[in-house]
Amino acid sequence: MTGSSRPLRFGVVLISEGCSRAEWVDRCRRAEHLGYDVISAPDHLNLTSPFPSVVLAAEATQRPRVGTYVLNASFHNPALLARDVCTTDQFVDGRLEVGLGTGYVGAEFRETGIPFGTAARRVDRLDRTVAELDRLLRDPAHAKSVQQPRPPLLIGGHGDRVLTMAARRAEIVSFIGAEFRPEHGRMVVADHGAMAERTSFVRRAAAQRAEDAEFNVLCKATLLTNNRRAGAESLRHYGPQLSVDQLLEVPTLLIGTAQQIAEQVREHREVLGISYFTVLEQSMEAFGDVIELL
Repeated sequence: MTGSSRPLRFGVVLISEGCSRAEWVDRCRRAEHLGYDVISAPDHLNLTSPFPSVVLAAEATQRPRVGTYVLNASFHNPALLARDVCTTDQFVDGRLEVGLGTGYVGAEFRETGIPFGTAARRVDRLDRTVAELDRLLRDPAHAKSVQQPRPPLLIGGHGDRVLTMAARRAEIVSFIGAEFRPEHGRMVVADHGAMAERTSFVRRAAAQRAEDAEFNVLCKATLLTNNRRAGAESLRHYGPQLSVDQLLEVPTLLIGTAQQIAEQVREHREVLGISYFTVLEQSMEAFGDVIELL
């Protein structure tokens, strides 16, 4: 069985740059009004710091969970990170989800003086951070979070090592749905077949777990349109190697009327087992129309 019986959940990553307290509060409250279940902050140097942003998001709202999507593991000492996680979970009354990733912006590593290294080295750092964070948060001698034994972890990636780590250690496996293609010199969205293979890979890697992980996907764009094919063509830069038909199949691009996208979301849960969909801030309003139907 590949589908999921989990209820659908919807998250938004607020990526506003240099916004004031009032602007952040307004955007968080707007996300809650639109029906989002999780409001998250990313971890980039040009944006607001993630943990204070998360605390304010919780203060400004009542219902949604709040989280980091995702912390750059190389930027955080595990012991200090464990302290921040416990403090934040206490201050948000147990609504925290902790997203972790390898980091990918070379310029940010140079600015902080942290070695960028190879992709394999960054995965090594993530692996060490996740292991130590999990150990510290479960240690009876460590400061306690509201959620026990610790807040849920979300680990995002696409490659075998990161997805294996997520399958074995995280409550939420996040599929970024993108892969590096040397002919384009950058990351591009993976096709539906690759996503199906990745979700199957995680199920096999998680075979020994007592409980299934929740599957999440980061949607790169949401386009409301009555002409799906023209809409897909306009988003071709996300997947220049894919045909229009392939672009219309991927869970990382949501294209069509609100009703068509709602049907697409249901299909991705049934076929791929993805029940938790996260969009970026620029898609918050458009996907809000979909949430209303779902």
